Amino acid sequence: MHIGMALFGDLRFDYRVFREATSLRQAGHHVSIVCSVFHSSPIEGWEEFDIYPIPIDRSRSLRLLYPTFWRQARQHLLSLKADAYHAHDLDTLLPASQAARRHDVPLIYDSHELWTEQSSLVERPLIRSFWRVLEKRLIGRVHQTISVSPSIAQILEQRYNLDHAVVLLRNLPLYRDYEPSDQIQTRLGLTADQPIILYQGGFLTDNGLAEQIQAMRGVDHAVLVLLGDGPTQDALKSQVIKAGLEHKVYFIPRVPFTHLHRYSCSATIGLCLIKGSGQSFYFSLPNKLFEYMMAGLPVLASDFPDMRTVIAQTGAGTLADPHDIAAIRDQLNAMLADPQGLKQAHQAALKAAQQYNWELEAPKLIQLYAAL
Repeated sequence: MHIGMALFGDLRFDYRVFREATSLRQAGHHVSIVCSVFHSSPIEGWEEFDIYPIPIDRSRSLRLLYPTFWRQARQHLLSLKADAYHAHDLDTLLPASQAARRHDVPLIYDSHELWTEQSSLVERPLIRSFWRVLEKRLIGRVHQTISVSPSIAQILEQRYNLDHAVVLLRNLPLYRDYEPSDQIQTRLGLTADQPIILYQGGFLTDNGLAEQIQAMRGVDHAVLVLLGDGPTQDALKSQVIKAGLEHKVYFIPRVPFTHLHRYSCSATIGLCLIKGSGQSFYFSLPNKLFEYMMAGLPVLASDFPDMRTVIAQTGAGTLADPHDIAAIRDQLNAMLADPQGLKQAHQAALKAAQQYNWELEAPKLIQLYAAL
């Protein structure tokens, strides 16, 4: 089967799309990917796929970029004449649905999050309404929906009265053995005995990083490393400088997912304290939660339903209210003061990684396409 995928995002850093495309290719499918590109450097590591890049100038407003992207993506997707079209998130569902309708083939909607409930839309009712109307209009054309957490799958099923069950395809990493590493220490010039509290991922609107930075004022003998980038990066760096925390909080630009594991393995604790500033965050199961486990990191996660379930089942960490700076500070200090507890959580995380990995999750995607 020839599968035409659409993505508004940078392939270099989209581990979910890479995992899905690779699994489908290994199952014998031909995968083509229409995607945005934000700079001219070559896209490495995707040589097994046909890539159709659409240059995007991120300095322009998304209100102008999306129509341009949709028009070009539609042309590329139509030219593929694929046997099925796979839209990664709501912002590619329109061109994918148009191509699927024109060629009368199945359409897959891969909802990486609860798109209409993102934190960036909470205070923007007009734009939020646009996305809600678009999703409601287009989801009726979808043959199969995929989502990333049990709660989001249930919400989509109930909100749109879907005639099919949403397939749960969690953001699980490919299995990799734990490898002792000093990647972060070497890059930042830290000593080997310096505890490192790691956040890896996007710097998104009101996602909790400002509170985590503030909490570091009261966390002794450890540093916070923020590995990634995003729209709030400049504001977060300014916050660190104004608070005089340059010696406590460090930034590392995001790295390709092929290099991420070594960075994770060099940390002491992984932070997955996503604020519930939108239902998409509240019901999320982020990549980083499972990537930390693969690296043997004890996790401090948000006390929200889906993350709470994973932490309770695995014993790989503990929970805190991501809105409560004092609670974050106290939990971090308690974890750092308990070496035996950290060791037990490290072992529990590595054990959990044997269960929460892409090799065990991918068969659901393969079966979805076999059923088409």
